[in-house]
Amino acid sequence: MKNTGLFVFLFSLCLCTTSCVDDEADFTGGGNIDVEMPVDPDPDATIDEKVFDVINLDYPGLENVKTAFEAGDKYTALVKLLDYYRTRVDVINRNVSLFNPTITDADQKTADYALDYKFKVKDFVDKDGTPYSFKGKDGQLINWELEVKDLTDQEFRYQRHRHQWMLPQAKAYAVSKDERYVESWKTVYQDWLKTYPYEDGTKFPPEGGSENDVDYQWKGLQVAERVISQIDIMAYFIQSRNFTPEWLSTFLVAFAKHVECMRLNYYQSGNILLTQAQAVTTAGILMPEFKNAETWANEGSTKMTEQVGVQFNDDGVQIELDPSYHISAISDAYETYLIAEDNNKKNLFSASYLAHLEKPAKFTMDITYPNFSIEDFNDTRSSTWSKSVLQKNFRKYVTMFPNNTDFQYMANGKGTAPGYLMASYPTSGYYVLRSGWKETDAMMILKNNNDPRQSWHCQSDNGTFGLYYNGHNFFPDAGVYAYSGKDRDTYAETQRHNTITVQSKNLLNNARKGTLKLLKDNGTIQTIVTENEGVYENANGPIPLTHRRSVFHDIPNKLFIIVDEAIGESGYNYNTNLSFHLCPGAEIDTYDQNNKYITGRTKFADGGNIVLRTFFDKEEYIKDNKVDPKQTNTSPNIGVPGKDDNKDKYLRKGYMATCKPKVNGNLIRFISVIRMGEQNISEDITAEFITNDVLTSLPTQTTVRVKVDGNNYSYTYDLNNN
Repeated sequence: MKNTGLFVFLFSLCLCTTSCVDDEADFTGGGNIDVEMPVDPDPDATIDEKVFDVINLDYPGLENVKTAFEAGDKYTALVKLLDYYRTRVDVINRNVSLFNPTITDADQKTADYALDYKFKVKDFVDKDGTPYSFKGKDGQLINWELEVKDLTDQEFRYQRHRHQWMLPQAKAYAVSKDERYVESWKTVYQDWLKTYPYEDGTKFPPEGGSENDVDYQWKGLQVAERVISQIDIMAYFIQSRNFTPEWLSTFLVAFAKHVECMRLNYYQSGNILLTQAQAVTTAGILMPEFKNAETWANEGSTKMTEQVGVQFNDDGVQIELDPSYHISAISDAYETYLIAEDNNKKNLFSASYLAHLEKPAKFTMDITYPNFSIEDFNDTRSSTWSKSVLQKNFRKYVTMFPNNTDFQYMANGKGTAPGYLMASYPTSGYYVLRSGWKETDAMMILKNNNDPRQSWHCQSDNGTFGLYYNGHNFFPDAGVYAYSGKDRDTYAETQRHNTITVQSKNLLNNARKGTLKLLKDNGTIQTIVTENEGVYENANGPIPLTHRRSVFHDIPNKLFIIVDEAIGESGYNYNTNLSFHLCPGAEIDTYDQNNKYITGRTKFADGGNIVLRTFFDKEEYIKDNKVDPKQTNTSPNIGVPGKDDNKDKYLRKGYMATCKPKVNGNLIRFISVIRMGEQNISEDITAEFITNDVLTSLPTQTTVRVKVDGNNYSYTYDLNNN
């Protein structure tokens, strides 16, 4: 029997309470201070002797391990190595709390379900709301290749190999000391290692990474997330009597394989590469006993530094143009820096490393609605970005950039609000117009992405927008329902967004070429003009159509005026569609044939409301004008709405206004007016174009007249006079 000793516990606690940590990850040392340690070798023990090839026996603290190994007593060497890991105090892992550990209800449920082989795989659940069972049949322990009828999303296949239930089991053990969690983890992980062995040195084609093949268990995020979580899992489980010397050898050899596999199979770019670099760096810092640890730390941090420089466009937006991956990229880069700082290895990163993240942090701030929610653009999955999560990120930004008072305002809602109301990210194609920063204010995000990379996470919806006013998101984006298959294609359709289509078909992925033509603010009216030289799907060949969208935000009169102008080639004579999708609970009128407009509205009892009205151009310029009502869902996360969800909660009502040019090749134009208010908003609204010329090209100047409650307002953009 060996007692690790009260001295070690107190020393660990003392060391860790003086470490530089934040309030999100209060690291403390110690743990079980009365652990049984084997003294004599177990004659039946099977150890993986490769552990002595991957561990640096000359690392400080491993002297007893080296002595036993050189004497030929490998089992005792492992006993000493386990003793070392149970008592080491010179490595600080801010993600682990061992002193008075806690666990959330959600993690506890995840841990308990896993005892019965019901493994948490992202947010996928069975019809009873529990994780799917991976229990095997006919002598098979676990059915790792489980397929569920009608569940085709590739994420269900991929994410099971990220082992998202194992860390909750480790936390459950730390709280309860219930050995069932350790036994379950060992059994499941051992079975996974046997089912998916990795041969050292294997490179998976194609170079630069792809998960869409038979090797996805050992590619990309699967490996990276396992490495990051396994470091924490080991820290929680290490004091268990079931964490034996032989299991330590198995675990450490597998861990080294994971890191080396990543190094051979780095992705060429994107968020996956950044996470791979994060995992390699973290392994090098927090597992310094490995022979290659220094190489891991240096190589990983070098890649992270490079990626922080190239992962974001020059305007600060992450290159995949997806808000979710954008926020995560900032967090990953910063968290790794903090781990290095905690362990006196801040020198791994350049002095300018954090400075590269200030523009990206500002973009996060600018696209956050006043009620601390974000739009479901692209693959965002907004339900995962709650107010508490977003504010936690803003608190990080305060620490990173203490002189930026804007972040301080977003972190706690106190102090002075940012001093600007418009924000422009023209390289990436995001634009923001606000009336203020309070929850009662209005905010529009116009999305006209410029995407030469044809990013997989970006949807072809140039010109779409989100609009928040006084507590409500009135035009929620379609979002993403799945990461593969028909459902993904459906939610990504261009016509499911608030923008132009041709023949109701999609804008091609290689035609996301959004540009900014004008940005202007005179104090009361904000003007933005964007353009996209689009090309749309068509069975007889792609159809070019350039779409210009101008937005005038009249702050005093609580109006948004949206002017859409579209021009094709000289023979263009196709149905041109303008779609709008209002929030659940909205109403849509029947098309008014006499006055040539369609109206939508909300009548919420709380917060704000809107009236939306769309007008066609004059009849001498267009033909075949019609309006079709539309009902579509908005999806804030993968698989939502689910089978048992209240469908009305996600059901959007909207319309598609359609017309053709009267003469082939002529300009197609629409005016849409959004009026904001509280209750019983007057619908005395008309709008018309002032220009009476027949246009065969996009003009340099357009003026519209809007009449509201008998008052005339004129709005003009002039590209020659900014």
